[in-house]
Amino acid sequence: MKKYFLSLILCTSAIFAEEVPQPESPLELSLATSAAIYPEAEHKTGSSHFSKVNGVYESADLAFELNAAYTLAFLKGSDELTEDNHLTFNAGVEVTPVSLAPTASIVLSPVAFLEFAVGGKVGSGWNVGDAFYGIAEYNASKMEYEKRDAFSSWYLNGWFSGTFQFDLAAIWEGEFHHVIASATYKAGYQTLTGTDATIWLWQNDYALADGWIYEQEYILGYQMPFRLSMIAVGTTLSGHYDSNDYGEFASNYNGDFMTIDIWPMAEISFDKKNRVYILANVSSRRSFREKYKDDDHEPLMTACGREWYFDSFAMQWMHLF
Repeated sequence: MKKYFLSLILCTSAIFAEEVPQPESPLELSLATSAAIYPEAEHKTGSSHFSKVNGVYESADLAFELNAAYTLAFLKGSDELTEDNHLTFNAGVEVTPVSLAPTASIVLSPVAFLEFAVGGKVGSGWNVGDAFYGIAEYNASKMEYEKRDAFSSWYLNGWFSGTFQFDLAAIWEGEFHHVIASATYKAGYQTLTGTDATIWLWQNDYALADGWIYEQEYILGYQMPFRLSMIAVGTTLSGHYDSNDYGEFASNYNGDFMTIDIWPMAEISFDKKNRVYILANVSSRRSFREKYKDDDHEPLMTACGREWYFDSFAMQWMHLF
């Protein structure tokens, strides 16, 4: 489960906030259904390079997120910059085939082009055969991830963020003038309880570690008054602040490696209550000095560069009740 995958709902909600009509009721219920396919991309040794796709299918993701949002006018003014100021309380639950995680956040918009948010997630999971892991811990002596019993460990993630967003139509009115830009910086802390292992797994995402993490997200899009209502391109930069979060693996594994994702995206609006997002993702991962064997051996390998590859194709259906 790639960490950017489920956060697609968050990045789109920030950039489209000014364009989606305010609901008649302060309470809004939504269901996001997301699916992704990850093709197989070979690992190559050596310094920074591109890697080709050598298989149609390696893995897949499916996720559902039910969310309730309650919005109140807050610090509302009479001018264009503050007339839509609001405070939104979000509470939801995220469900995947291997995990269950309640989520919550508070979003403050003190001026039209800024949003500040704080939130968190508490989740646990289970394992499905040897292909999909919800929670597992890494045993370096055995060079393998060992499954943990369902709900024996809990994934905790608390975060805060700031978003700057701009719509050209705010200064140049017109339905074809919606060139939109968004920049978000998010910082948080993640941990997995019930284990002494330095490296662990959550939602089939390997080689995770306790520590402070960051995510930067930049989006440039164009909105149109058609069914194809938005085309955009975004990039996400993420990683750990401190390489030492990976303990004994920090030096060779390059614990503070920054993952870069570049993703073109399209939004299709069927009506006011149904939107579909289509996304393709080109990503980067550690390149290693040794020949790559599998995920179980990766933490013991020596990182020596950056490998670019086609990571996934994803779709998300957002339904408002």
